Amino acid sequence: MKTLGRLGAGLALSLALAATATAALAEVFTVAVVSDTQNYSDITLPQPRGSNTFEQQMRYLADTRQAKNLAFVTFVGDLVQHGDGQFRRARPDAVGQYETFDTRQEWDIANRAVSILGASGVPFGMVPGNHDYDNYSYWPEAGLGPSKPLAGSRAWSFYFGPQSRHFAGKAWYGGASANGMNSFQTFTGGGKRFLHLSLEMEPPQSALDWAQGVIDAHPGLPTIVTTHEWLEPRKAPRSNGQASYFPNSDHLSPDQVWDRFIRKNAMIFMVLCGHAYTPAVEGKSEGENLRIDRNDAGHPVYQLIQDYQGNTIGPDGKPGSANGGAGWMRFMAFDTDAKKIRFTTYSTLLDRHAGRNGESTFGGAPTLSEFELDFPPQLAN
Repeated sequence: MKTLGRLGAGLALSLALAATATAALAEVFTVAVVSDTQNYSDITLPQPRGSNTFEQQMRYLADTRQAKNLAFVTFVGDLVQHGDGQFRRARPDAVGQYETFDTRQEWDIANRAVSILGASGVPFGMVPGNHDYDNYSYWPEAGLGPSKPLAGSRAWSFYFGPQSRHFAGKAWYGGASANGMNSFQTFTGGGKRFLHLSLEMEPPQSALDWAQGVIDAHPGLPTIVTTHEWLEPRKAPRSNGQASYFPNSDHLSPDQVWDRFIRKNAMIFMVLCGHAYTPAVEGKSEGENLRIDRNDAGHPVYQLIQDYQGNTIGPDGKPGSANGGAGWMRFMAFDTDAKKIRFTTYSTLLDRHAGRNGESTFGGAPTLSEFELDFPPQLAN
């Protein structure tokens, strides 16, 4: 009887330890998505109203990193409005005359805000959007209009490239492509290591070859891809601005990137983007959508757009009382116990969530602002 008692006690202890270990592994961690911040940085819009909103967002991420168990933050591009460092616009009071702006101020606004997040120690990744290219809004000729194709990353690389203070020497920053516009990061959530790829807008084949090398060097890691342009709000097809932004170049459309790269890599389970939004109606603009396709391994790939830049309703409830974006951000809570990813949308400026109680915050379906998805097979233990 004593022997059986010892065995019973040992079994009970083993079960208790197993339960404790299981409980310890059960975790909710969060990945945040910061979309198109150009209106916060834009020096032609009300300032410091916009820069204050940008900094408020970054402080919120830093201050809630422990409460949210914030594992990673990704920026979907368009950090600034006028990426080339200088631009000009027609003067409203003088026909045929222009005024010139030096937009280093915009990069400085973005840099100051992002530095708040950087000081928190939370890993993050960034991709350039069309507004972040060197020639987006600078016109050496007499006429107005962006230069094509988009090219150059001098300003981007100086502020947010691999040698910038935000990434150089960081253990979670894995490296960048030769042009510095594609990079990768790793982070840990729920006891699992993840790979994140930051891909330039409409990446060329050379960028995909680089990204494939990164995936091959990190076999078995669940992978998230962030790029600037991928989906349209309201529409099922992927967006395609390649002809508008990169004519006669080797840049690829989202459909081509899907066929050549995303679908062929079984561990990619999510693609995140910004860029596209609908014209605002009374300060509300749609910029959310979800598309799910299966890759060649038969696994679902969740593709999401989150772009709030068309929303200008501020704390007073009036359109135009906030710089476009109004502090909205996307949060993805990974519940390792329930095996669910819970998506929420929150504004630091308004201190409220979108899509709750059936409210169509942005004029579209509230279920695009707050919803949940099952863990895909790529996240299986």
